[in-house]
Amino acid sequence: MEKGEKLLIVGCSGAGGPAAMMAKKLMPDISVTVIRKEPNFIVR
Repeated sequence: MEKGEKLLIVGCSGAGGPAAMMAKKLMPDISVTVIRKEPNFIVR
């Protein structure tokens, strides 16, 4: 991805949360947005 591009991730309870963290780690210049429905983040 190019610098300044945006990444949208839908869902956070399964693989979405780790995917967002990994994307930001691998591509620090992109903007990551996570959409989730859960009121609280559940850690497994």
